Formats: sequence, structure tokens, C-alpha cells
Amino acid sequence: MRTYLAAAAAGLVVITGTGITVAQAAPAADGGVRTGSLINTCANPVVDRDITGWGRHGTGATGSRVAVGAHVAADHAYRQPSTNGVNPEMYLPQKDVTEAERWLFAMDTWVSGTTAAVTARMQVDWYGAGSVYLGHSNGTEVGVEPNAAETWTRVAGEFTAPGGATRANVTARLTGPAGMTWSATACDYQPISLPGPDPTTPPPTTPPPTGADTAAQRFNWGTALPASDEFNYGSTAAPAKPDATKWTLAGSEASGCWEGHNGNGRRCEENSRVLGGIMRMTGEAGGDTGLLGSTFAQKYGRWEVRARSQATSANNGKQYHPVLLLWPDNEQWPAGAEYDYLENGAPGEQCAEAFMHYPNHQPKVQEHAQKCTVDLTQWHNFGFEWTPQHVKGFIDGQQWFVFSADCIQCAPGPMFQTIQLDNFHGTGLQTAIFEVDWARVYSL
Repeated sequence: MRTYLAAAAAGLVVITGTGITVAQAAPAADGGVRTGSLINTCANPVVDRDITGWGRHGTGATGSRVAVGAHVAADHAYRQPSTNGVNPEMYLPQKDVTEAERWLFAMDTWVSGTTAAVTARMQVDWYGAGSVYLGHSNGTEVGVEPNAAETWTRVAGEFTAPGGATRANVTARLTGPAGMTWSATACDYQPISLPGPDPTTPPPTTPPPTGADTAAQRFNWGTALPASDEFNYGSTAAPAKPDATKWTLAGSEASGCWEGHNGNGRRCEENSRVLGGIMRMTGEAGGDTGLLGSTFAQKYGRWEVRARSQATSANNGKQYHPVLLLWPDNEQWPAGAEYDYLENGAPGEQCAEAFMHYPNHQPKVQEHAQKCTVDLTQWHNFGFEWTPQHVKGFIDGQQWFVFSADCIQCAPGPMFQTIQLDNFHGTGLQTAIFEVDWARVYSL
């Protein structure tokens, strides 16, 4: 029986020959449970080297960089000590913006040193050209349960840049008594999806021609290996399960659906179907979604997937996360590294993102890449190359990132492809689809 792991954006998905389960969270170094988010997209998100961009604000005490052991992604946090005053604040890295843009600003936070009820919120001070002050915006208050044990809570707010805005000075406020110790890490700045097609209208099942915009053709990757899948079976009238010789399908065993990402919803086999040219993964409002894990693994190679994602109902702030990644075949994470060459916080976003995790999360957790003006509701070809010298990402045949420092490419063993539509919110989600025209794999 083959056993392997496939990454979720937080927590671990365990896939065996008889099915897929999801661990509630990754283990902490002390044997406890890691909590928090893996969405770290602002500048210096996990303070892995210093606290550049982070600092005290208002009645907050002067903070410092500290080691943490129970966050799912970060090994360090910015901490303001118990000399904090009433309702302390902190500032986070600034963000360049354009007027009318909508942004999600978020972070993970941990509070100790009080038994009082505490809330936290994200805030923004807006500035225009020449550092002209334009105004202040407050996000929604989020309840934070103080705990002596390291426990992380995500605090997020949605903001719209006012006319003339060029910069967002992001801050956070903790509403509570003096004397609290306040830690924060994993800041997350994401553009909120622009309006796309009518979300109630099903997209067409026939993809447009691919053309010559693949990394494989541009860089002469050669012939795709037999483990590749063109998804040219099934039909809209008679949808087919993905080819079991090429994919492990979540929930396909007799016992049915498995627990979803980080305990949110379920992963069910009926949520991944091939429609005669397209594999469609469906995320339902109730939380059921899908996951595919390739049965083929290799050490070093090239992968390319033609995909798109789209919300299919109105935005309610609870969105699925589409992900394409490579995961270590021996289940050893983080020792075996993790290469998320497409990972987004919502379907159909306008910026593609990637997260390259270092083996054993050393000397830091990960590197992040972002390419905007990429409409992810449309078909794009996402390529990835892993060699002894580097890891590279491609969109439509154009390289958009390369990392080679600190041995980030030194994953010790074979890795395999997964296709995921992750549930971060439990139930009541905005419905979505993640579609794949083809998934190809190549040797070096």
C-alpha cells in the first residue's frame, strides 16, 4: 500500500492507498499542536531574519523578534511585552496601493497575560503622493481568546483605497487592558478579486486552444511522461472519475468522504469529475470539496498544468483556496520541503502566488512570489521546474520566479503533484470550481 502526504495550506492531508484524511494541524516542536495560517504574502511576513516593517504604535510597548514553536508556518513573531498600555497598537509593513483597489489585510495574533475579553482589528492609514494623509479605516473586530499556551488567531479586514491613495500604512489594534503580551506573525496582504463573469452562469466545458504558450514547448522539455493526464475522457452527460492509475482521489474508498482541510468540511470523491476534456473540482457551500494526488513521483523534473478557477456564487468572505503543489513522497514534512507553485486565497484572483518551502524550514520557512495582472478566471499554463540547481515557475511559457539560494531546491527525495481546492472556513462558503484542462509531467 502506498502512503503519502499532500499539503493543505495549513495542516496536513494524509493520503493512503485506502483514502485521504486531514490532520487538524501540524505538530509543534514540543509535541503540541501548531495553529495559524500559511498565507504570508506581505513584506517580511514571518520576521524570519529581523523585524523590518514591524513596530510599536499608539500605546503599544517596544517590541522584538522572538522564537515561536506552535505556529503552522512561522518560527518567529514580533512581540510587544507586558508593558503594553490599554488598547495597544502595532504597525505592520506598508503596502503600495492604487485608488479604488480592494485589499484584504490580515495577520495571526496571540495574546497572553489577561483573563479579560479581548478583540483585535486591522486598521489602515491612507497616504497619497508626497505622503499626503488621506484618512483612516478600521476593520472588523475579531475576538481573541487570551491563552498562556501559544495559540494563534487570524485577524483580517477588507479595505478599499480612497481616491488618490498610493500607500497603505497597515496597523493593528488590540482592545483590552494594560499589561497584555501581544505577538503577531504571518501578515497577509491580498488583492480582493475583481468582478468576473456572472458567478451563477456555469463556465463552458471546452477550453480555448492552448497555442504555443507552454513552458514545455518554449524550453523544449520533450515528451510528456505516461503519468500525464489530458482528461480527454468522460463527458458532461456522463462525468467520469479521474483515472485511478494516475490519481489518488480523495474519498474514493468504501467509507466515503474524509475530513477536510484542517477539519473544515469534507473531501469527497464526487467533487472531482472529468467532463470530456476538463477535470472539474467543485467546492460546495456546505464545505465539501475535492483533492487529487498523482500516483507518480520523481526527484527533479518538470510539471505543467493548464488551469483556471472561478467563484460560482456571490462573495461572502468565505472563499476556497485553489492550489497546485509538489509534496514529498516519503511523507516527511517539513524535512522533505514543499513547492506550492500556484496557491491563492480565493478563486479567480488577479494575482498568481507561489510559496517555496525550504527543506526542514531552514534557514527560513519559505520564499514567496507574486505576479499580478493575471486573471485566474481565464485559462493559464502553470509550469514548474525542479533541478539540483534551482526551482523555477512559469506562467504561459514565461518565467516568473526562480529561487536557488540557501539550498531551497535541496528536497531530499521524490515529490509528486497534487491538485487541491482547500476549505478554510468550515461551512457557508462561496461556492467555486477549480478546473484543469491537462496535467503533464516531464523528466529532466
